[in-house]
Amino acid sequence: MVLINIGSLSENELRNIASQEDLEDWENLSRDELIEALEDFYDDDDSRLEGDSSGSSMRKFVNTLTDVQLENDLSLPGTEPLPESYNETSIHMILKDANWAYVFWSLSAQVASEFEEGSATLVLRNVRMNSDESEQASYDIEVSPSDDNWTVELPHLGYSYQVSLVLKKGEDEKVLCKSSTVSTTKSWLSTHPDVLRDSTTFMTLLSPLVLKGGTVLENKQIQDLIDIIDDDSTEAEVSR
Repeated sequence: MVLINIGSLSENELRNIASQEDLEDWENLSRDELIEALEDFYDDDDSRLEGDSSGSSMRKFVNTLTDVQLENDLSLPGTEPLPESYNETSIHMILKDANWAYVFWSLSAQVASEFEEGSATLVLRNVRMNSDESEQASYDIEVSPSDDNWTVELPHLGYSYQVSLVLKKGEDEKVLCKSSTVSTTKSWLSTHPDVLRDSTTFMTLLSPLVLKGGTVLENKQIQDLIDIIDDDSTEAEVSR
């Protein structure tokens, strides 16, 4: 819950709240009197809810203004509830960590209606980009029209990625929208594998990542480093 300091509200807002709460004689109260009356009102209300008849002098907030769980919450002058959607088709991608991104989207009413016949499917396409922003590789995830978010893997570090929503009908497909690109970065160690050939350095870096039982923490970057070391060891054996 977000709490609003009642003393930060304007007199117009205070009068609006006092009116909605049906405070006695609120029309004739000054701004300071309104603040005091509302503080007392909400303190009394909090005490009743908590079963504490003594009240709480520290809780001087208008809780009901911002508690989204209330069905009959108060509103300030000039404000209105946010719509559930903005009737536009768009998609956005935000990096969660080096190998995963959070994707969320919305569909316009017109696009959503195309799924009512049951012949269309919706696909989330994750594209790995070349440096010139051309497509290098991609994979699709079929999602439901009722879905609006997904977590996608970014399997290769050092590349940029872009996701798009694709409407498929039989053999035909239409790209509905594309996100902006996000870039991943290779770890310093993956570009300096020589450092890991020193056994002391290797143990210092990787020993904190070994779980009980001797297994290495499951992590894409760590596995990439291990693969690099394995490849180097294999090449060394072959050269002998």
